[in-house]
Amino acid sequence: MKRYIILWFVVLFFPILLSAAEKNKGELSNLVCFLSFADEENNEQFDKPISYYEAMFNADAVGVNSVYNYFREASYDQLFWKSAFFPKANGTQILSYKAENERGYYREKGSINEQGYSNETEKAAREQALIKELAAYLSENLPDDIVIDANNDGLLDNICIIVSGNSELGARHLLWPHRSDLALPDEKAIYVKSKKIVGYLMVFNDANGWSSLSPVPLNTGVLCHEMSHTLGTYDLYHVNDDLNPVGVWDLMSDNLKTPQQMSAYTKYRYCKWIDEIPEISTPGTYTLNPVGGSSKENIAYKINPTGSDEYFIVEYRKKAGTFDIGLPSSGLLVYRINPNVTGGNLNYNGTTRLDEQYLFRPGGTTKLDGDISKAAFSAESGRTSLGGTADFKPFYSDGKEAKFALANISSCGETISFDLLELMPQIYIPKPDVTLGGTAESTVEVNVEADVAWKAVDIPDWLTVTPLQGEAGKSTLILQAKSANENAQLRTAAFHLQGVEDVSITASVNVSQRSNLIQSPSALTAKVEGNAIVLSWVAPHEGTPALVEDFEDSQSLAKWAIKNEGDRGWVWKKSEKYAEPYTGNYSMRLLDAWEDIHQDEYLISPSFSKGKSLTFYSKSTAPQKNNPANFYYVEVSSDGGITWEKIWDLKTDCSVVNKYTRVDIDLSPYMSDDMKIAFHAYDTNQMGLSYWWHVDDVAVYPQVEHSIITGYAIYRNGEKIGTATTSAFTDTAPLSGENVYTVRAEGSFGDTPDSESVTVSYTGTGICTPSASLSEVTMSYRQGVLHLESENAIKNLAMYSLDGKPVLNIAPGRKSYDADVRYLSAGMYIVYVLTEGDSRPSILKLLIE
Repeated sequence: MKRYIILWFVVLFFPILLSAAEKNKGELSNLVCFLSFADEENNEQFDKPISYYEAMFNADAVGVNSVYNYFREASYDQLFWKSAFFPKANGTQILSYKAENERGYYREKGSINEQGYSNETEKAAREQALIKELAAYLSENLPDDIVIDANNDGLLDNICIIVSGNSELGARHLLWPHRSDLALPDEKAIYVKSKKIVGYLMVFNDANGWSSLSPVPLNTGVLCHEMSHTLGTYDLYHVNDDLNPVGVWDLMSDNLKTPQQMSAYTKYRYCKWIDEIPEISTPGTYTLNPVGGSSKENIAYKINPTGSDEYFIVEYRKKAGTFDIGLPSSGLLVYRINPNVTGGNLNYNGTTRLDEQYLFRPGGTTKLDGDISKAAFSAESGRTSLGGTADFKPFYSDGKEAKFALANISSCGETISFDLLELMPQIYIPKPDVTLGGTAESTVEVNVEADVAWKAVDIPDWLTVTPLQGEAGKSTLILQAKSANENAQLRTAAFHLQGVEDVSITASVNVSQRSNLIQSPSALTAKVEGNAIVLSWVAPHEGTPALVEDFEDSQSLAKWAIKNEGDRGWVWKKSEKYAEPYTGNYSMRLLDAWEDIHQDEYLISPSFSKGKSLTFYSKSTAPQKNNPANFYYVEVSSDGGITWEKIWDLKTDCSVVNKYTRVDIDLSPYMSDDMKIAFHAYDTNQMGLSYWWHVDDVAVYPQVEHSIITGYAIYRNGEKIGTATTSAFTDTAPLSGENVYTVRAEGSFGDTPDSESVTVSYTGTGICTPSASLSEVTMSYRQGVLHLESENAIKNLAMYSLDGKPVLNIAPGRKSYDADVRYLSAGMYIVYVLTEGDSRPSILKLLIE
């Protein structure tokens, strides 16, 4: 069942997840509310007796399919989730709260429903108003003896709204079964008897969606799936393609009408019902109990061969009992976990967003789904081995084979057993491609994971590598350039690590060193003017930098001054999730406040002389914020740090939020023999800083008397199409389709490396999509539904036929949206997507066949 968010997630969302993780044991409450509309009669809408719902939610007899029994069994007797019902029934007859508006008010506006909503903004506002209306009624009428906050954390544990009648036909409608989060600040939050609502579940008394035009009745499967989101779980299905990473093997993927168990990983990672999943690496025979059994002990193992951050889980699923009886078969499941992904599989796009969980099955690849129903290994299935000499190999998200093997998988009984074969030894380098600065003594780290002792060979004469050999395990290499690179092109080389005893075990490190003579052109942009595409760029910096700092070397960093007020402020930060450098392994990070305490934080460079141009890479959540008490500046001193001038404001001069962006600042008005720059942030209300800031790859370039650049070469899709003597060029004959442009500077030195590319999709009619500086928008189309995902909220979605006729115009108001376009005839359509923060739309093409 699709889960969506009605309002923006704000800072409060993360504490909500934390509290959910802590409250997944013990007693929880679930308030079930019946709701009908102003134009409906109660006794016509709810024809089942209250006992029907009491049994569905609260039956506790062993073997009975109920919500209570599911969570008790799935949690190994750790969670007891009882439901209360309101309004109270009149004998056996259900009573419902009657909303102030008619049902049509919550449906789309049309020729026969004038009172409906017109766009996504109205839809969201009406749904929130309905929840506020219901909450006000409950606050006034709910008896005090009905428990709604069993763990006493100030939040309403869970509320399930059973709406009269049938749902609509698709997920784009308000009246569709879903769970929504309400992440609102306290002053705007919705409360029931002083208990804050942070989410709610809306289901329907009759049809909860449709299967082949047949109504799907309310069932424990959909209830348990949606209620599990309250515990912190995420959806494991895809919405952008037809691939099915998990299938029916986890409740959070394709839930059955009788809810199946969650995977051991879901129970461990999100529900917190399993303390640990033991890792195995020693060859031998191992035995597992079923995930759906009575004990949480010995139900899964972790296998983590050298070769990737990703690892693998094996667990035993038995087609038996109340809840796993609906599985396709019994057997050993083997699935892959990507620890760099949090939040399930819902937003998978195959490139920037990958699966958190993927279950291996016959015929499955990164592109093909295979047969998910036959995922279980067992003697009965005839599939008793994986990897090694077996036909089917486990693989990572990029398709590379994972070097481990299972064999002799047994038949299915009270337990299942398998053999873990000896892992194939490897040398693994997580980031094998590294870049050094152009100066002598530029440094970078390379991490190594190895199963064997190793040594470094084939080292180029301009590079120092320390150490030259190491033992099995994890180690770190320090790479340092012996000399500056005085050529315009990158200086490149590769060296290798190989096993001491077995030289066939190897791994490569690819090293590049930037030029110390001249850089590449930067800030390349493209725009359409008529039937041409106009390019412009910033000329490259020339000459040996007066200051260069990539923050990869602690000795170089020691020349900088860090002045922090307390234990926050500027820190030297090694790469980790959500704190990545622009290049290399380190950057400088300004920590925001975690308590109300004044901050005044400086990161000050060493002195340099005659600096004309400053460039650095910045990433922060501060741009375009209007906090009047927080300030983030770049400052310059012309007198060695005695006085300072503000030359750049992160909040107002930068528009890129939470992404690295290159910043270029002219220092010529401040040139002197004793210059410094500073990254300075402070607050004026004693409450600390609200936003963090990353700074990386700082360089200051001198003023050159005579440029060595004689012109520029322009490339489109890898082929040279022209030259220019200035920083502009017009492509008068762009290709229909995608045009990828790069620029190189030319001179007696040869040419520089390519600039960063800019991509334009050109239709030949003046319609284009420059990808630079626009929010990333992805689009997919399946079975009449157009799905859009954006990194920022979609303000407007419009579609036109090629003859200019408008066919769709709505305001979704959120990052993800499904548009039902089954009414459109075959042909080509132009899709305009305008997102928050962009002044022009992304323009995409949709072909309906």
